[in-house]
Amino acid sequence: MIKSARVRITDRTRQLMTEAMNIDLLDQGRYTEKLEAELADWFGVKYAIGVANGTMADACALAAIRYLNEEEKRNEVIVPALTFIAQINAVYYNHLKPIFIDACPDGNMDVDQIELKINEKTLAIMPVHLLGRPAKMHKISELARKYNLFVVEDACEAMGSLYYGTRVGTLGDVGCFSFYVSHSLATGEGGVVITNNKRIADLVRSLRNHGRQSESLEEKFQFPRVGFSAKMNCMEAIIGLGGMDNIDESLKTRRAHCLTINRLSRIESFCENPGEMIIPHGYPLMVSTNERRQKLLSVFTEKYGIEARQIFSSVPTQSGAYKYLNDQEHHPVAEDIGRRGIYLPCHDGLSTKDLQTIILAIQQEENLNAFGK
Repeated sequence: MIKSARVRITDRTRQLMTEAMNIDLLDQGRYTEKLEAELADWFGVKYAIGVANGTMADACALAAIRYLNEEEKRNEVIVPALTFIAQINAVYYNHLKPIFIDACPDGNMDVDQIELKINEKTLAIMPVHLLGRPAKMHKISELARKYNLFVVEDACEAMGSLYYGTRVGTLGDVGCFSFYVSHSLATGEGGVVITNNKRIADLVRSLRNHGRQSESLEEKFQFPRVGFSAKMNCMEAIIGLGGMDNIDESLKTRRAHCLTINRLSRIESFCENPGEMIIPHGYPLMVSTNERRQKLLSVFTEKYGIEARQIFSSVPTQSGAYKYLNDQEHHPVAEDIGRRGIYLPCHDGLSTKDLQTIILAIQQEENLNAFGK
């Protein structure tokens, strides 16, 4: 089976894992701090705070800006309708209200609709760089400056992607990444929050550990704020440290696989727009109907041995979890992608034979169209 994900266990990881077990150090500690330092250096930011997963990265980042804004009591966050539900769950966990924006055909938030949703209650804009394609951050940053809003980037699927030469996740006030098995740096679970804002960084460190005042003996059991159990554990950090040894080569390989599928399949789903350099999370396609998609999911698995899945759906209108919001708006592009979108593996662990099989499957199956056109 050609899996949609692969976790690389390197020699460095094996050596560090043995070291940790020999000294009985399996909780948060020196290895997490080392990974945080390497990530901060790689991203070119002042602060990187390791967390349990991408959901907690989003949740801790939102909680931090909510605490910074306690006096104003703004409580609305502008989010994409088309996204993985974890992003919206993180908004919910913080007692904030998601304000949904429809997608563009490329899957990302339609920035031309954002300003219509901004009001005195708006706290932040929270774009997602869907499947690795950068959101249109120039317009988002412009609106944030105009209305004094925070920008929280959900870059969970986009580690390494560039927007006009700058790494996504570093363009807003805070960036959130996931190290789930299918992501560019895979540790099983795990994630990181990055920022250049010391106040946000200090709050995230507190919030990932139940809202603890600090790690000093005098303050370790003082809790001035409500937080989460969101610490990164030693095992995740060690796998991450191993992955960082060749992260640039890994990202380069992911992108090369995407370009190869583009060229040889002649579908070209992930053509880059001006200013974009995409490190793909997966290779997206559109099919003719929902019924065709359901059939193709089985065909890819049973005929070709490829693990395939649908692209995310419109959270407010196609997900039962958020029916309580009673969202009366129609999100036609997000809903269409939710009905017809599909994606195939495109990670750095694919062999030449795997790539050939994926390309053959795309060429042979009918009614497959480019995503984003």
